[in-house]
Amino acid sequence: MKPLTYQCLQMVLQEMSFMKRKELYAKCPAIRKQEERIGYRVNEMSVSQTSTHCWIDVDNIETEINDCPEDKTKKCGVIMTNGKTGATVKQSIDVDPVEAAEKWITYILNRLNTRIQLFYLIQSPICLLKCDHPITIINLTMYVRSEVPEDSGRSSWLQTTVPVRHLTTDRVFRDDTMKTARSVKIIQDDNIDGKILSEWQAIKISTDQPIPLEQIVIYCTGIAESGRPIGFRCESYIKFLNMEHSTLDWLAKKANARKTSWNGRKCFTISLNNASELNVHGNLDNRSNCLIIEVNEKGTAIDRR
Repeated sequence: MKPLTYQCLQMVLQEMSFMKRKELYAKCPAIRKQEERIGYRVNEMSVSQTSTHCWIDVDNIETEINDCPEDKTKKCGVIMTNGKTGATVKQSIDVDPVEAAEKWITYILNRLNTRIQLFYLIQSPICLLKCDHPITIINLTMYVRSEVPEDSGRSSWLQTTVPVRHLTTDRVFRDDTMKTARSVKIIQDDNIDGKILSEWQAIKISTDQPIPLEQIVIYCTGIAESGRPIGFRCESYIKFLNMEHSTLDWLAKKANARKTSWNGRKCFTISLNNASELNVHGNLDNRSNCLIIEVNEKGTAIDRR
């Protein structure tokens, strides 16, 4: 039987799960050099880090790196668990937890053509800042405390090959990966910065918390300056019921917008160009505090008398 060519081996390894690849890596020394150069196809991955602990889970392999080694002459403890079998391996190593996390994450991600279907970032995952190769992420969930440190020289926590298809986040801050995501869901953040949000390029945005009225004005005027394509839609909330009685008119005045109506709904409108306009309105329930911001063809809304 002839050995696999590099191209064939690459195709086979790329289709294998992370766990199967590591099992093959352990059993077949002959393929180790090739395996270490080929990107992973990961279904689900998470990175959570504090100053003393880091948890890196890749599919069914769970890794905890901590400052509590069993061997007290060492600096760091590493616990690896097979999530399927429950088998656990513990090791004490003479590297501090931050450096150990950096070595493990770069070993996994510093490979060309790495693709992750669902990626969770939690707390302050500074180990990721050591990763040099852009990766492909389909769905990204970020529970990160803040934007990247100023001295990192980076503009995002992750470098990606293409925009993330869907982002879920509990904070709005400046980050290039967040900025370019195609769709966004913002959860639990009741202090959204309208200026930063207006810089994000997503076509679909939703929030589950009210946006302060002043930030809605900043957001709408920011969109009017930068423009959005027809089909753009942002669904949010404001803190007041019976929005159509006065709130929309107040927002229209602050945003220098036209007071309009659309299909019986009170709204306000900002012209974007010769073909499109930004319309802001509630839904069909007058007692709802739902707020919809969308871009339509010019002439969709008509001026109120």
